[in-house]
Amino acid sequence: MATQTSTTIPHRDITDWVPLNAWNQVAPRSYNRFLLCFEVENKKQVAAVAHLTSCARKLGENRPVLKSLLKANVPVALISKLGSHDIPVEVYDIKDTFGQRYSHLKEAGFPASAFLGKGFEVPTGHVDHALILRIYNIDGGLLLGIHLHHSVGDGKAVDAVISWLSAESRGASSDDPEPVIFASSFEERRTDDQTLDPEDISQRFPERKLLGTPPAQTPANDKRIGKILVFKMATIETIQNQATQLGNMERPSTVVTLIALLWVHTVKARTVLSQAMKNGEHRSRLLTIVDARRRVLNHNQAREYFGNMAEAALTNLPTAQLLQAGEAPTSETHSSTAAKQLEPVFRSLHDSIQEVDEVFIRERHSLYTRLPDPRNLMIDYSMNDKRVLMFNSWRYIGMNPGQEWNLIGTDSVVYPDAIRRAGDEWNGQSVMVLPARPESGELEAMVVIEEDAMERLLGDQALMELVYRVIG
Repeated sequence: MATQTSTTIPHRDITDWVPLNAWNQVAPRSYNRFLLCFEVENKKQVAAVAHLTSCARKLGENRPVLKSLLKANVPVALISKLGSHDIPVEVYDIKDTFGQRYSHLKEAGFPASAFLGKGFEVPTGHVDHALILRIYNIDGGLLLGIHLHHSVGDGKAVDAVISWLSAESRGASSDDPEPVIFASSFEERRTDDQTLDPEDISQRFPERKLLGTPPAQTPANDKRIGKILVFKMATIETIQNQATQLGNMERPSTVVTLIALLWVHTVKARTVLSQAMKNGEHRSRLLTIVDARRRVLNHNQAREYFGNMAEAALTNLPTAQLLQAGEAPTSETHSSTAAKQLEPVFRSLHDSIQEVDEVFIRERHSLYTRLPDPRNLMIDYSMNDKRVLMFNSWRYIGMNPGQEWNLIGTDSVVYPDAIRRAGDEWNGQSVMVLPARPESGELEAMVVIEEDAMERLLGDQALMELVYRVIG
Protein backbone atom coordinates (compact mmCIF):
# COMPACT_ATOMS: atom_id res chain seq x y z
CA MET A 1 0.00 0.00 0.00
CA ALA A 2 1.34 3.44 -0.85
CA THR A 3 0.17 6.87 0.17
CA GLN A 4 1.90 10.10 -0.64
CA THR A 5 1.74 13.83 -0.76
CA SER A 6 1.28 15.23 -4.24
CA THR A 7 4.17 14.47 -6.57
CA THR A 8 2.29 15.92 -9.50
CA ILE A 9 4.19 18.68 -11.26
CA PRO A 10 2.15 21.92 -11.10
CA HIS A 11 0.13 22.44 -14.30
CA ARG A 12 1.35 25.88 -15.27
CA ASP A 13 3.65 27.34 -17.84
CA ILE A 14 6.99 27.82 -16.14
CA THR A 15 9.01 30.60 -17.70
CA ASP A 16 11.75 31.04 -15.11
CA TRP A 17 13.88 28.02 -15.99
CA VAL A 18 17.62 28.71 -15.63
CA PRO A 19 20.59 26.45 -16.41
CA LEU A 20 22.27 24.59 -13.59
CA ASN A 21 25.96 25.23 -13.07
CA ALA A 22 28.65 23.31 -14.94
CA TRP A 23 29.31 20.65 -12.28
CA ASN A 24 25.61 19.92 -11.97
CA GLN A 25 25.37 19.67 -15.77
CA VAL A 26 27.91 16.81 -15.94
CA ALA A 27 26.49 14.95 -12.91
CA PRO A 28 24.31 11.84 -13.41
CA ARG A 29 20.74 12.73 -14.41
CA SER A 30 19.20 10.42 -11.80
CA TYR A 31 18.35 10.35 -8.09
CA ASN A 32 20.72 9.69 -5.21
CA ARG A 33 19.25 6.85 -3.19
CA PHE A 34 20.21 7.00 0.47
CA LEU A 35 18.18 4.83 2.85
CA LEU A 36 18.32 5.51 6.61
CA CYS A 37 17.29 2.56 8.80
CA PHE A 38 15.46 3.13 12.10
CA GLU A 39 13.84 0.80 14.63
CA VAL A 40 10.23 1.97 15.08
CA GLU A 41 7.45 -0.06 16.67
CA ASN A 42 4.52 -0.73 14.37
CA LYS A 43 2.13 1.18 16.63
CA LYS A 44 4.31 4.31 16.38
CA GLN A 45 4.74 4.31 12.62
CA VAL A 46 1.66 6.42 11.87
CA ALA A 47 2.94 9.10 14.24
CA ALA A 48 6.41 8.90 12.71
CA VAL A 49 5.02 9.36 9.19
CA ALA A 50 2.94 12.37 10.28
CA HIS A 51 5.91 13.97 12.06
CA LEU A 52 8.35 13.41 9.18
CA THR A 53 5.82 14.75 6.67
CA SER A 54 5.45 17.89 8.76
CA CYS A 55 9.24 18.18 8.96
CA ALA A 56 9.52 17.90 5.18
CA ARG A 57 7.03 20.76 4.76
CA LYS A 58 9.04 22.95 7.15
CA LEU A 59 12.28 21.98 5.40
CA GLY A 60 10.89 23.20 2.09
CA GLU A 61 9.81 26.48 3.67
CA ASN A 62 13.24 27.04 5.21
CA ARG A 63 15.32 25.72 2.27
CA PRO A 64 13.32 26.62 -0.87
CA VAL A 65 15.99 25.24 -3.21
CA LEU A 66 14.85 21.76 -2.13
CA LYS A 67 11.37 22.47 -3.55
CA SER A 68 12.81 23.25 -6.97
CA LEU A 69 11.72 21.55 -10.17
CA LEU A 70 14.17 20.25 -12.77
CA LYS A 71 14.27 19.57 -16.47
CA ALA A 72 17.12 17.08 -16.61
CA ASN A 73 16.12 15.05 -19.67
CA VAL A 74 17.44 17.75 -22.02
CA PRO A 75 20.98 18.63 -23.15
CA VAL A 76 21.37 21.58 -20.74
CA ALA A 77 19.65 20.80 -17.42
CA LEU A 78 17.35 23.54 -16.08
CA ILE A 79 16.06 24.44 -12.63
CA SER A 80 13.00 26.47 -11.58
CA LYS A 81 11.96 27.55 -8.09
CA LEU A 82 8.18 27.93 -7.89
CA GLY A 83 7.72 27.69 -4.14
CA SER A 84 4.04 26.70 -4.51
CA HIS A 85 4.34 23.04 -3.58
CA ASP A 86 5.82 20.94 -0.78
CA ILE A 87 8.66 18.46 -0.90
CA PRO A 88 6.86 15.24 -1.89
CA VAL A 89 6.69 12.51 0.75
CA GLU A 90 5.81 9.02 -0.49
CA VAL A 91 4.77 6.41 2.07
CA TYR A 92 4.93 2.68 1.38
CA ASP A 93 3.76 -0.03 3.78
CA ILE A 94 5.81 -3.04 2.67
CA LYS A 95 5.42 -5.29 5.72
CA ASP A 96 3.86 -8.05 3.63
CA THR A 97 6.31 -7.86 0.72
CA PHE A 98 9.65 -6.94 2.29
CA GLY A 99 10.01 -10.38 3.82
CA GLN A 100 12.02 -9.47 6.93
CA ARG A 101 11.37 -8.08 10.37
CA TYR A 102 13.54 -5.11 11.29
CA SER A 103 15.11 -7.08 14.15
CA HIS A 104 16.26 -9.77 11.71
CA LEU A 105 17.60 -7.14 9.32
CA LYS A 106 19.55 -5.52 12.15
CA GLU A 107 20.88 -8.85 13.39
CA ALA A 108 22.15 -9.63 9.87
CA GLY A 109 24.00 -6.31 9.72
CA PHE A 110 21.70 -4.68 7.13
CA PRO A 111 22.99 -6.59 4.08
CA ALA A 112 23.12 -4.52 0.90
CA SER A 113 20.99 -7.05 -0.99
CA ALA A 114 18.00 -6.35 1.29
CA PHE A 115 17.59 -2.92 -0.31
CA LEU A 116 17.68 -4.07 -3.90
CA GLY A 117 14.50 -4.36 -5.97
CA LYS A 118 12.06 -2.57 -8.24
CA GLY A 119 10.26 -1.14 -5.22
CA PHE A 120 13.33 0.97 -4.42
CA GLU A 121 13.63 2.42 -7.92
CA VAL A 122 13.17 6.20 -8.15
CA PRO A 123 12.20 7.02 -11.75
CA THR A 124 12.85 10.31 -13.52
CA GLY A 125 10.65 12.06 -16.07
CA HIS A 126 10.35 15.16 -18.23
CA VAL A 127 10.15 17.36 -15.12
CA ASP A 128 11.46 16.14 -11.76
CA HIS A 129 11.38 17.25 -8.15
CA ALA A 130 14.76 18.26 -6.69
CA LEU A 131 14.09 16.18 -3.56
CA ILE A 132 11.75 13.28 -2.88
CA LEU A 133 11.39 11.65 0.54
CA ARG A 134 10.20 8.07 0.81
CA ILE A 135 9.11 6.28 3.96
CA TYR A 136 9.01 2.49 3.88
CA ASN A 137 7.25 0.92 6.89
CA ILE A 138 8.42 -2.61 7.61
CA ASP A 139 7.64 -4.87 10.55
CA GLY A 140 9.30 -3.17 13.52
CA GLY A 141 11.13 -0.51 11.56
CA LEU A 142 11.12 2.46 9.24
CA LEU A 143 13.34 3.04 6.21
CA LEU A 144 13.69 6.71 5.29
CA GLY A 145 14.70 7.39 1.69
CA ILE A 146 16.52 10.69 1.06
CA HIS A 147 16.34 11.01 -2.74
CA LEU A 148 18.06 14.18 -3.92
CA HIS A 149 18.31 14.49 -7.68
CA HIS A 150 21.98 14.14 -8.61
CA SER A 151 21.67 17.14 -10.95
CA VAL A 152 21.13 19.25 -7.82
CA GLY A 153 23.71 17.72 -5.51
CA ASP A 154 26.15 14.94 -4.64
CA GLY A 155 26.76 13.01 -1.42
CA LYS A 156 27.99 16.13 0.36
CA ALA A 157 24.72 17.85 -0.53
CA VAL A 158 22.73 14.85 0.71
CA ASP A 159 24.64 15.13 4.00
CA ALA A 160 23.43 18.73 4.28
CA VAL A 161 19.83 17.62 3.62
CA ILE A 162 20.13 15.02 6.38
CA SER A 163 21.45 17.68 8.77
CA TRP A 164 18.59 20.08 7.96
CA LEU A 165 15.80 17.48 8.03
CA SER A 166 17.03 15.82 11.24
CA ALA A 167 17.19 19.28 12.85
CA GLU A 168 13.55 19.85 11.86
CA SER A 169 12.68 16.50 13.49
CA ARG A 170 14.25 17.68 16.76
CA GLY A 171 12.66 21.12 16.57
CA ALA A 172 16.15 22.59 16.41
CA SER A 173 17.25 25.59 14.41
CA SER A 174 20.20 25.40 12.04
CA ASP A 175 22.79 28.14 11.71
CA ASP A 176 23.78 26.90 8.25
CA PRO A 177 23.53 29.63 5.60
CA GLU A 178 20.95 29.50 2.83
CA PRO A 179 22.42 27.08 0.28
CA VAL A 180 23.57 28.52 -3.03
CA ILE A 181 23.77 26.41 -6.18
CA PHE A 182 26.39 28.51 -7.91
CA ALA A 183 29.97 28.68 -6.65
CA SER A 184 30.81 32.37 -6.43
CA SER A 185 34.50 31.95 -7.26
CA PHE A 186 33.64 30.48 -10.68
CA GLU A 187 32.37 32.81 -13.37
CA GLU A 188 30.36 30.77 -15.85
CA ARG A 189 29.63 31.66 -19.45
CA ARG A 190 28.32 28.81 -21.51
CA THR A 191 29.95 28.78 -24.96
CA ASP A 192 28.87 25.69 -26.87
CA ASP A 193 31.97 24.44 -28.67
CA GLN A 194 31.04 22.21 -31.61
CA THR A 195 34.73 21.51 -32.37
CA LEU A 196 35.55 19.52 -29.24
CA ASP A 197 37.62 16.49 -30.23
CA PRO A 198 37.00 13.25 -28.28
CA GLU A 199 40.58 12.05 -28.77
CA ASP A 200 42.00 15.34 -27.53
CA ILE A 201 39.74 15.24 -24.47
CA SER A 202 40.80 11.67 -23.65
CA GLN A 203 44.45 12.67 -23.85
CA ARG A 204 44.09 15.84 -21.79
CA PHE A 205 41.58 14.41 -19.31
CA PRO A 206 42.29 10.65 -19.19
CA GLU A 207 39.57 9.98 -16.63
CA ARG A 208 36.91 11.25 -19.07
CA LYS A 209 35.55 10.38 -22.48
CA LEU A 210 33.31 12.33 -24.85
CA LEU A 211 30.57 10.45 -26.67
CA GLY A 212 28.67 11.47 -29.78
CA THR A 213 25.29 10.96 -28.12
CA PRO A 214 24.03 10.62 -24.53
CA PRO A 215 25.00 7.19 -23.20
CA ALA A 216 22.48 4.38 -23.12
CA GLN A 217 22.50 2.02 -20.17
CA THR A 218 24.71 -0.95 -21.07
CA PRO A 219 23.59 -4.30 -19.66
CA ALA A 220 26.24 -6.17 -17.73
CA ASN A 221 27.68 -9.27 -19.37
CA ASP A 222 28.15 -10.99 -16.00
CA LYS A 223 25.80 -11.20 -13.05
CA ARG A 224 26.90 -8.96 -10.19
CA ILE A 225 26.62 -9.23 -6.45
CA GLY A 226 27.41 -6.94 -3.53
CA LYS A 227 28.83 -7.77 -0.12
CA ILE A 228 29.82 -5.53 2.78
CA LEU A 229 33.30 -6.15 4.19
CA VAL A 230 33.77 -4.86 7.72
CA PHE A 231 37.24 -3.88 8.94
CA LYS A 232 38.27 -2.94 12.44
CA MET A 233 39.86 0.51 12.50
CA ALA A 234 42.63 -1.01 14.59
CA THR A 235 43.54 -3.32 11.69
CA ILE A 236 43.75 -0.41 9.24
CA GLU A 237 45.79 1.62 11.73
CA THR A 238 48.24 -1.25 12.14
CA ILE A 239 48.83 -1.33 8.38
CA GLN A 240 49.27 2.45 8.41
CA ASN A 241 51.80 2.23 11.24
CA GLN A 242 53.70 -0.58 9.51
CA ALA A 243 53.85 1.47 6.30
CA THR A 244 55.26 4.43 8.21
CA GLN A 245 57.94 2.26 9.81
CA LEU A 246 59.20 1.22 6.39
CA GLY A 247 60.59 4.75 6.20
CA ASN A 248 59.92 5.34 2.51
CA MET A 249 56.78 7.45 2.73
CA GLU A 250 54.50 9.42 5.01
CA ARG A 251 51.73 7.62 6.86
CA PRO A 252 49.02 6.73 4.29
CA SER A 253 45.56 8.04 5.12
CA THR A 254 42.79 5.72 6.24
CA VAL A 255 41.05 6.08 2.87
CA VAL A 256 44.24 5.45 0.85
CA THR A 257 44.99 2.37 2.96
CA LEU A 258 41.52 0.93 2.47
CA ILE A 259 41.46 1.77 -1.26
CA ALA A 260 44.82 0.09 -1.84
CA LEU A 261 43.86 -3.02 0.10
CA LEU A 262 40.56 -3.54 -1.69
CA TRP A 263 41.84 -2.55 -5.13
CA VAL A 264 44.64 -5.12 -5.22
CA HIS A 265 42.39 -7.90 -3.96
CA THR A 266 39.44 -7.13 -6.27
CA VAL A 267 41.88 -7.03 -9.21
CA LYS A 268 43.21 -10.39 -8.05
CA ALA A 269 39.67 -11.81 -7.84
CA ARG A 270 38.59 -10.44 -11.24
CA THR A 271 41.70 -11.24 -13.25
CA VAL A 272 42.43 -14.28 -15.38
CA LEU A 273 46.20 -14.43 -15.89
CA SER A 274 47.54 -13.94 -19.39
CA GLN A 275 50.93 -13.49 -20.96
CA ALA A 276 50.20 -9.78 -21.44
CA MET A 277 49.77 -9.39 -17.67
CA LYS A 278 52.97 -11.26 -16.93
CA ASN A 279 54.82 -8.98 -19.35
CA GLY A 280 53.41 -5.88 -17.70
CA GLU A 281 51.41 -4.85 -20.77
CA HIS A 282 48.01 -5.19 -19.07
CA ARG A 283 47.06 -2.24 -16.85
CA SER A 284 44.28 -1.70 -14.32
CA ARG A 285 42.57 1.59 -13.62
CA LEU A 286 41.02 2.92 -10.42
CA LEU A 287 38.73 5.96 -10.43
CA THR A 288 38.51 7.60 -7.01
CA ILE A 289 35.79 10.22 -6.51
CA VAL A 290 37.29 13.30 -4.84
CA ASP A 291 35.38 16.19 -3.26
CA ALA A 292 36.73 19.34 -4.95
CA ARG A 293 35.16 21.95 -2.68
CA ARG A 294 37.98 22.55 -0.23
CA ARG A 295 40.52 22.49 -3.04
CA VAL A 296 39.13 25.55 -4.83
CA LEU A 297 36.71 27.31 -2.47
CA ASN A 298 37.44 29.17 0.74
CA HIS A 299 35.82 28.08 4.00
CA ASN A 300 32.69 30.22 3.69
CA GLN A 301 32.17 29.41 0.02
CA ALA A 302 32.49 25.68 0.68
CA ARG A 303 30.02 25.97 3.57
CA GLU A 304 27.44 27.82 1.49
CA TYR A 305 27.79 25.92 -1.78
CA PHE A 306 25.09 23.34 -2.46
CA GLY A 307 25.43 21.13 -5.51
CA ASN A 308 27.91 18.84 -7.20
CA MET A 309 31.62 19.48 -7.07
CA ALA A 310 33.47 16.19 -7.44
CA GLU A 311 36.22 15.00 -9.73
CA ALA A 312 37.64 11.56 -10.49
CA ALA A 313 41.28 10.84 -9.66
CA LEU A 314 42.71 8.22 -12.02
CA THR A 315 45.31 5.72 -10.83
CA ASN A 316 46.72 3.53 -13.60
CA LEU A 317 49.09 0.69 -12.69
CA PRO A 318 50.36 -2.55 -14.29
CA THR A 319 48.02 -5.38 -13.34
CA ALA A 320 51.02 -7.57 -12.56
CA GLN A 321 52.14 -5.11 -9.90
CA LEU A 322 48.72 -5.17 -8.26
CA LEU A 323 48.58 -8.96 -8.36
CA GLN A 324 51.97 -9.15 -6.69
CA ALA A 325 50.79 -6.76 -3.97
CA GLY A 326 47.83 -9.06 -3.29
CA GLU A 327 49.85 -12.25 -2.83
CA ALA A 328 49.29 -14.24 0.36
CA PRO A 329 51.77 -13.55 3.19
CA THR A 330 54.37 -16.18 3.97
CA SER A 331 55.93 -15.69 7.38
CA GLU A 332 55.51 -12.19 8.83
CA THR A 333 52.31 -10.87 10.35
CA HIS A 334 49.60 -10.16 7.83
CA SER A 335 49.56 -6.40 8.53
CA SER A 336 53.34 -6.10 8.18
CA THR A 337 53.34 -8.04 4.92
CA ALA A 338 50.36 -6.06 3.62
CA ALA A 339 52.14 -2.77 4.33
CA LYS A 340 55.27 -3.87 2.45
CA GLN A 341 53.38 -5.18 -0.55
CA LEU A 342 51.01 -2.22 -0.73
CA GLU A 343 53.65 0.49 -0.36
CA PRO A 344 54.01 1.31 -4.10
CA VAL A 345 50.23 1.28 -4.45
CA PHE A 346 49.91 3.68 -1.51
CA ARG A 347 52.27 6.11 -3.22
CA SER A 348 50.48 5.93 -6.58
CA LEU A 349 47.06 6.45 -5.00
CA HIS A 350 48.27 9.33 -2.87
CA ASP A 351 49.87 11.04 -5.88
CA SER A 352 46.81 10.66 -8.12
CA ILE A 353 44.50 12.10 -5.45
CA GLN A 354 46.88 15.01 -4.84
CA GLU A 355 46.84 15.77 -8.57
CA VAL A 356 43.25 16.95 -8.12
CA ASP A 357 44.40 20.48 -7.30
CA GLU A 358 43.07 23.90 -8.28
CA VAL A 359 44.66 23.78 -11.76
CA PHE A 360 43.22 20.29 -12.39
CA ILE A 361 39.76 21.42 -11.29
CA ARG A 362 39.67 24.71 -13.18
CA GLU A 363 40.82 23.07 -16.43
CA ARG A 364 37.96 20.60 -16.22
CA HIS A 365 35.46 23.25 -15.20
CA SER A 366 36.43 25.20 -18.32
CA LEU A 367 35.70 22.10 -20.41
CA TYR A 368 32.30 21.58 -18.76
CA THR A 369 31.15 25.08 -19.74
CA ARG A 370 31.94 24.40 -23.43
CA LEU A 371 29.88 21.24 -23.86
CA PRO A 372 26.85 21.56 -26.19
CA ASP A 373 25.35 18.49 -24.48
CA PRO A 374 27.01 17.85 -21.07
CA ARG A 375 25.38 14.40 -20.90
CA ASN A 376 27.89 13.22 -23.53
CA LEU A 377 30.89 13.70 -21.23
CA MET A 378 31.34 10.60 -19.10
CA ILE A 379 33.77 9.24 -16.59
CA ASP A 380 35.73 6.64 -18.60
CA TYR A 381 34.13 3.65 -16.93
CA SER A 382 32.39 0.68 -18.52
CA MET A 383 30.21 -1.88 -16.75
CA ASN A 384 31.93 -4.68 -18.66
CA ASP A 385 35.56 -3.55 -18.37
CA LYS A 386 37.33 -5.85 -15.91
CA ARG A 387 40.31 -3.51 -15.83
CA VAL A 388 38.46 -0.66 -14.11
CA LEU A 389 37.05 -0.13 -10.61
CA MET A 390 35.25 2.87 -9.09
CA PHE A 391 35.84 4.00 -5.49
CA ASN A 392 33.61 6.39 -3.55
CA SER A 393 33.11 7.16 0.12
CA TRP A 394 29.99 7.95 2.15
CA ARG A 395 31.97 7.53 5.36
CA TYR A 396 31.12 10.94 6.83
CA ILE A 397 27.52 11.20 5.62
CA GLY A 398 24.54 11.21 7.98
CA MET A 399 26.10 9.85 11.18
CA ASN A 400 27.74 12.97 12.61
CA PRO A 401 27.00 15.07 15.72
CA GLY A 402 23.96 17.22 14.97
CA GLN A 403 22.38 14.57 12.75
CA GLU A 404 20.33 12.82 15.44
CA TRP A 405 16.63 12.22 14.73
CA ASN A 406 13.45 12.49 16.78
CA LEU A 407 11.22 10.35 14.61
CA ILE A 408 7.99 10.79 16.58
CA GLY A 409 8.52 14.32 17.84
CA THR A 410 8.25 13.21 21.47
CA ASP A 411 10.78 10.39 21.80
CA SER A 412 14.48 10.58 22.59
CA VAL A 413 16.84 11.30 19.71
CA VAL A 414 18.62 8.50 17.82
CA TYR A 415 21.02 7.99 14.96
CA PRO A 416 20.12 5.61 12.12
CA ASP A 417 21.20 2.04 12.80
CA ALA A 418 22.61 1.99 9.28
CA ILE A 419 22.62 3.96 6.02
CA ARG A 420 22.49 1.96 2.82
CA ARG A 421 22.16 2.50 -0.91
CA ALA A 422 18.75 1.57 -2.28
CA GLY A 423 18.17 0.67 -5.91
CA ASP A 424 16.55 -1.57 -8.44
CA GLU A 425 19.83 -3.29 -9.37
CA TRP A 426 23.49 -3.48 -8.43
CA ASN A 427 25.84 -0.71 -9.43
CA GLY A 428 28.77 -1.46 -11.70
CA GLN A 429 32.05 -2.77 -10.30
CA SER A 430 32.80 -0.53 -7.36
CA VAL A 431 33.80 -0.08 -3.75
CA MET A 432 31.75 2.23 -1.53
CA VAL A 433 32.71 3.10 2.05
CA LEU A 434 29.44 3.23 3.98
CA PRO A 435 28.56 5.64 6.81
CA ALA A 436 29.34 4.49 10.33
CA ARG A 437 29.39 6.13 13.74
CA PRO A 438 32.97 7.18 14.58
CA GLU A 439 32.84 5.43 17.96
CA SER A 440 31.98 2.11 16.26
CA GLY A 441 35.66 1.51 15.57
CA GLU A 442 34.75 -0.09 12.25
CA LEU A 443 34.83 0.65 8.54
CA GLU A 444 32.19 -0.86 6.25
CA ALA A 445 32.96 -1.16 2.55
CA MET A 446 30.37 -2.37 0.04
CA VAL A 447 32.07 -4.23 -2.80
CA VAL A 448 30.14 -4.90 -6.02
CA ILE A 449 31.79 -7.21 -8.57
CA GLU A 450 30.93 -10.23 -10.73
CA GLU A 451 29.53 -13.25 -8.84
CA ASP A 452 32.41 -15.58 -9.73
CA ALA A 453 34.92 -12.89 -8.75
CA MET A 454 33.15 -12.37 -5.43
CA GLU A 455 33.49 -16.07 -4.68
CA ARG A 456 37.25 -15.79 -5.27
CA LEU A 457 37.46 -12.58 -3.22
CA LEU A 458 35.80 -14.18 -0.19
CA GLY A 459 38.17 -17.14 -0.56
CA ASP A 460 41.25 -14.91 -0.62
CA GLN A 461 43.03 -15.78 2.63
CA ALA A 462 45.38 -12.79 2.43
CA LEU A 463 42.38 -10.42 2.51
CA MET A 464 40.07 -12.39 4.79
CA GLU A 465 42.72 -12.46 7.52
CA LEU A 466 42.27 -8.68 7.72
CA VAL A 467 38.44 -8.62 7.44
CA TYR A 468 36.48 -8.63 10.69
CA ARG A 469 33.25 -9.94 9.14
CA VAL A 470 31.31 -10.16 5.89
CA ILE A 471 27.70 -8.95 5.69
CA GLY A 472 25.43 -10.51 3.10
